[in-house]
Amino acid sequence: MVNSSEITKLVTFIEENLRAAPRVGLEFVDSRHYRTRLVSKQNHVVFGRRGAGKTSLVSSIGDSGDSINLHLNLEDYKDITFPNIIIRVLAELLSFFELEVSATHSWYQVWRRDSRKLSKRLRQTVKELETRLHEPDEETKEINETEASDSELGASGEQKGIKVAANRTRGRSREVKRKVPISKIEYLRVELTEYKRLIQEVANCLGHKSAFLILDDYYFVPKQTQPEFVDYFHRLTKSTSLFLKIATIKHRSKLYRRSGEQYVGVELGHDIFEIDMDYTLDNVEELRTFMRQLLSNAIVASSADIQVDELFAGGGFAQLCLASGGVPRDFLALFVNLANRALAGEQPIGKVQVTEAALSTANSKLESMKKDSGDEDAVLQDCLNRIKRFVYDEKRTNAFLISRDDLDADAIGRQAIRELVDLRLIHLVDHNTSKAPADGRRYEAYILDISLYDNSRPRNFTQVEPGQRDERARKDDLRASPVFQLAKFQEAWPEGQKIVRKAVSNIRGQYELGLSFE
Repeated sequence: MVNSSEITKLVTFIEENLRAAPRVGLEFVDSRHYRTRLVSKQNHVVFGRRGAGKTSLVSSIGDSGDSINLHLNLEDYKDITFPNIIIRVLAELLSFFELEVSATHSWYQVWRRDSRKLSKRLRQTVKELETRLHEPDEETKEINETEASDSELGASGEQKGIKVAANRTRGRSREVKRKVPISKIEYLRVELTEYKRLIQEVANCLGHKSAFLILDDYYFVPKQTQPEFVDYFHRLTKSTSLFLKIATIKHRSKLYRRSGEQYVGVELGHDIFEIDMDYTLDNVEELRTFMRQLLSNAIVASSADIQVDELFAGGGFAQLCLASGGVPRDFLALFVNLANRALAGEQPIGKVQVTEAALSTANSKLESMKKDSGDEDAVLQDCLNRIKRFVYDEKRTNAFLISRDDLDADAIGRQAIRELVDLRLIHLVDHNTSKAPADGRRYEAYILDISLYDNSRPRNFTQVEPGQRDERARKDDLRASPVFQLAKFQEAWPEGQKIVRKAVSNIRGQYELGLSFE
């Protein structure tokens, strides 16, 4: 075993830098060159599971010579109702611009009058928005007006052959009461053009710099209002120097909704471009290479005199990659746990120790499910329990198949599976495989998260290893896994979902549907 003081040095460094923050955080491992894409003048959405490194990536952009960035964590806004959340974010954006513009002039620079005027307009606009925050979302105001009218009185006659006429105008007034509907969202839409004009003037004042509005943890915005929220800020970016950079969990997000002939939100590949950060188990070699690089970088940054291979024994490293499900933060958190145990026992990290450490994370993952899925956690918990009973308890394995035809036909069942993947409770290991023996159908293959095992040495149990192949490069162990029927979920749906389930089952497109269990 390597020197315990060197392991302590590494573990301490990782613990201090595990979560991304302005002053700390492990250096983002950009093996896919995402940062280069993200700093381009285009709208982007960064998808990744919790702990995948979304915040590290968007925080790594940094201000450059030709751009300025405002980073907002939407978890801080999750309790603000719609449309107040738009007002709050918009006020933060304009306040940020006001500070940038103010920094371009000093009190003695009289010739900077244009920027001073712009700063004043920005401050006034922010003040108006903050005033709106405390008003009702919709209301009817009664307006009393006075209407004036004139009436003309006239008389005419003839005197000594001369015609004479006299006219007199008399003014009248009356009070009129009118009821006028007032809506915050309509006000924001009406003022949109003015906000865009301000943004462009800011860009001109700052030497035609671009601005990135970074909206981290977007999935904390209530799902039913997410399309309207992103729609407004997307419209704000059109024909301006402002660009959106959104970080979120894929299947907890609804970027796009179609209502009749109306389209609300942003469409992937057209209005906004996708960056997918997830390292899934369907490419296990790429995953292991990435995790090794992640741990090696931490060793270098901590100045620990140690090598990765010295820390593990047998299949310990491969099992740690599997137990993490491809999530960097889960990998590092488990490593810290295991390294501390290794210090006590003075033994390298082995496969069984990894499984034991992973079992201890089950409660935290289930708590995260409650936090991330809101009112849907009970339904998802029921779905997860049904999968585990069938796969682990009955079939005594960790892998299972789901027919792609069933996933296409059952929109709500498909959404449940996708969300359980995003919650790191099941993991996709092959998005397109066949069954053994073959039946002419195509399947997606999944495995249970190791934290769902009952113990570290389950009896009469076969663990399928992602990427495992026979001498003919076939994945026969995976292909022979039991088939889980999505129909097993039906009893879990709330009554309202059972009614609409058949009506929506043939509709295609996640972003058009935006289905949830609400």
